[in-house]
Amino acid sequence: MEHESAELPIVWFDRPAGGLLRELLDGKARIVDVRDDDPLEGIERAHGAIVGAAIRYNRTVYERAPNLRVVARAGIGYDNLDLDDATTYGIAACNTPDGPTVSTAEHAVALIFAATKGVRESVDRHEAGDGNYWARHSHLELDGSTLALLGLGRIGGYVARVMSAVGMNIVAYDPYASDERFAEFGARRATAPAAAVADAHVVSVHAPLSDATRHLVNANLLAAMREGVYVVNTSRGGLVDQDALLAALDSGRVRAAALDVSEPEPLPPDHPLLGRPDVVVTPHVASATNAGRRRIFTHAVTEVMTALGGDQPPNMLNPEAWPGRSA
Repeated sequence: MEHESAELPIVWFDRPAGGLLRELLDGKARIVDVRDDDPLEGIERAHGAIVGAAIRYNRTVYERAPNLRVVARAGIGYDNLDLDDATTYGIAACNTPDGPTVSTAEHAVALIFAATKGVRESVDRHEAGDGNYWARHSHLELDGSTLALLGLGRIGGYVARVMSAVGMNIVAYDPYASDERFAEFGARRATAPAAAVADAHVVSVHAPLSDATRHLVNANLLAAMREGVYVVNTSRGGLVDQDALLAALDSGRVRAAALDVSEPEPLPPDHPLLGRPDVVVTPHVASATNAGRRRIFTHAVTEVMTALGGDQPPNMLNPEAWPGRSA
């Protein structure tokens, strides 16, 4: 569906565009969005695109979009953007790394509390009228416990700051973070994932998804964790081997898990991770607060309109492609 003056550039959105996106692009661009069964409906006409995580953007998509000059991932993760293909086609690929930080980190903190306090388990028992609630409740006091962070980037650092204030000891594995960053958050540096999780009461995943990190949390890493550990993931579903996680939950190695991301997304209603009292799953909504959504789309619009205006966008992931089709 198309809006605004035909003289403006066309920005494509991979789902029906809401009022916020229309507001942000008002007077700057026409919006073409997906309304039919074809997930790429209208992309042939697009000069810029603002996209989510569901579609893989590679040469198959780019060949269908001869006018496309810039694609902005509305979020921090960009594993669904094929940067090599974007570069080949002269398309600027961008993300919005500062957009989801606060909301996603707050959600991670909420899931840490939900898991370690057995919220789902207690609610289920109460609603079932099981009784003997206090005696059967056996979970974790966070003050003095250890939190292992697999990743100390924007979101991991925010979580470290909050959970330090709660009284947790922070250990992290992040080979790309400086010693100064570890010092900033009072985190002890671990030289390997297994070393980070070995003594942790809670493990929270904040790494990007790549070929190297896929199933970072696998059977071997779970076996390196202490008995009764709590596992939280708000990063990407592919970072956790869900079959291994289920086995660890069944054995008691993992006391409880809380996930905002999964493979696939969303999980089908009959998936074995759903309906368990020791698992909380939210459907990849961590960043979707009102403030988070506005921040993400504001940044995405900035990336697209900067590129369409002939300047290199501030968060371009493939700068070697510039100026590409903008030349």
